[in-house]
Amino acid sequence: MDSYAKIRCKESILAIVGPTAAGKSDLALILAERLKAEIVSADSMQIYRHMDIGTAKPSKEARATIPHHFIDILEPDETYSAGQFAREAHALIADKRAENVPIVIVGGTGLYIKALEKGLVELPPIPESIQVRLWESYVNEGLASLYHRLQLVDPATARGVHPNDRFRILRALGVFDATGIPLSTFRARHGFRETTVRLLKVGLTYPREILYKRIEDRVDRMMRNGWREEVEGLLEMGYDETLKPLQAIGYKQLIQVLKGRMSLETAIDEIKKETRRLAKRQITWFKKEAPDYWIDPYEHGLERATDNILTLLQRGDRSWTRKKA
Repeated sequence: MDSYAKIRCKESILAIVGPTAAGKSDLALILAERLKAEIVSADSMQIYRHMDIGTAKPSKEARATIPHHFIDILEPDETYSAGQFAREAHALIADKRAENVPIVIVGGTGLYIKALEKGLVELPPIPESIQVRLWESYVNEGLASLYHRLQLVDPATARGVHPNDRFRILRALGVFDATGIPLSTFRARHGFRETTVRLLKVGLTYPREILYKRIEDRVDRMMRNGWREEVEGLLEMGYDETLKPLQAIGYKQLIQVLKGRMSLETAIDEIKKETRRLAKRQITWFKKEAPDYWIDPYEHGLERATDNILTLLQRGDRSWTRKKA
């Protein structure tokens, strides 16, 4: 029996989703301890080694206590995709199911969750020459210019993509440049009707002002914990600043500081602003993807939320969908 067949069963796999700084990892650790489970990280940045502080990885102590998967699996100059994650996570889940080991999925990379649950649109490969050309256009012309072009060649995709969402803008333009066919056409053919894994998706939600305060506090804490030194170490290891992981929020700004192009105060302000924007995009994504169950840890607390989630998971009752704890 192949991996996909093994996991086509009634039991739901618990997935904790939501915006950055919402406390997903804390809740996942509590749940994993209660369930005697292992954790699958669905975070497109935590896959990279040497990038611990700025990606908010769980502590080494936590990872030593509860096995974590898909953390520290690549060097920053290696590439990875949502499709690879889905395939490898499928295989892992099948193996753990065979061993009767529960899994808790946790992360804010919505495309990873969607790829695992519903499959991905089958797209032709984008030649490296096109990827390089688009990246150079981004660096030299800025994202606004590329977004405007996307609005012209694929307005349906552009309507569903935030103007600051660099990854999806570049991907959509890459598909169009490689094939002459808009990404929206490929998506319409797929329909995302396939369910390859049944997830019980729990979304974390906060009042907007509380979430923003959590973001600002976390950025300050990361700086105190040595984020600047972490970035300096990456450059000393020889990693080029143009690598996509090093263009991520925080890493990009701190490189500018280390290169003498930006003050530290300006960089910290920009990191907080860009992280707030990321959180807004994630909230929009997960509202569209409709988690089965929303909880507000600020209002109810993690322990009560944990008890409610475990009760629902044990009961297997789908009638409670889209409710709050």
